[in-house]
Amino acid sequence: MVVEKNVKDVEVYTMCGMATLKGFVMNGLDSSTLINLIVVFDSKTNELSQRGFTFPPHTFFYHKISQSEVIGVLINKHNFTPAEAYESFNTLASQFDLRMIERRDSDEMFEKLVEEANSKIVQKLNNPRLKIGEKDIVIIGGFLREKINFVHSDDEGFLKTCEELGMNIVPTPTLHSQKEKDIKGWMSKRKS
Repeated sequence: MVVEKNVKDVEVYTMCGMATLKGFVMNGLDSSTLINLIVVFDSKTNELSQRGFTFPPHTFFYHKISQSEVIGVLINKHNFTPAEAYESFNTLASQFDLRMIERRDSDEMFEKLVEEANSKIVQKLNNPRLKIGEKDIVIIGGFLREKINFVHSDDEGFLKTCEELGMNIVPTPTLHSQKEKDIKGWMSKRKS
């Protein structure tokens, strides 16, 4: 027997299917950028909002394969405990409403374009250090499929490949990030 409840004054809004976010600035964050955001910036403050990255109009995307890479680097290079690494990633994802891009069967076409663009860059600049790895090809392919407006990274090969594909790039200011990290380390030592 099913008991029916009568609920009044409830409004429910749902949206199904594919939607294009028009008027939004769609930012794609690679693994290194996610790591920098966690390690350098205090996720409990509004540092990035103060720098102009507010929602809306900015939306932030990352590829699913970046999550395990980010957590591994936090643990192995930055001495986070596994719990701290997961918590830090989840806090960042929640604070910026990060949207995850997952690999699809149709991505093979985009990944082929990325691979060809990267080979062209390596040949054109005669620099084998610009060759990107398989994971980067998958990430850029996902960004290409989702029509990401701006790609953030500190990897030169990654950025040049995105640029070759006609994507807007925003290099992560690593020198500035390192200075902020040094200052925060120095300040935390002074408090002790």
